[in-house]
Amino acid sequence: PLQLDCDFCAIVSNSGQMTGQKLGAEIDKSSCIWRMNNAPTKGYEEDVGKRTTVRVVSHTSVPLLLKNPEYFFKETNNTVYVIWGPFRNMRKDGNGIVYNMLKKTVDSYPTAKIYVTTEKRMSYCDAVFKKETGKD
Repeated sequence: PLQLDCDFCAIVSNSGQMTGQKLGAEIDKSSCIWRMNNAPTKGYEEDVGKRTTVRVVSHTSVPLLLKNPEYFFKETNNTVYVIWGPFRNMRKDGNGIVYNMLKKTVDSYPTAKIYVTTEKRMSYCDAVFKKETGKD
């Protein structure tokens, strides 16, 4: 299981609304900085900061990370990746397309810290999302 020691967290979306906000220094003061999907930091440090502790990535955004693996899995090698998606894509029996992509990534970048959500946790998160939004 993933264990983090965070006192104060910043959660930074991948929204273009961050552009021009100049919050980078404030964001970087946080003990843990969570980012979403493949939101860039390089070139946007003044607005979004330069540190990333955890990057939460949808199964649909994994291919976008893999377009620039040197940056995501080597240059920023202190980042922890938490990948979520439906069981059919994350299954470990050789038939999970996203899991297979991540396995190859770890083979190429053995220091990469990649976690995947369990089926039970995904079901829980889906239920919370549905309860809060009324949508699947």
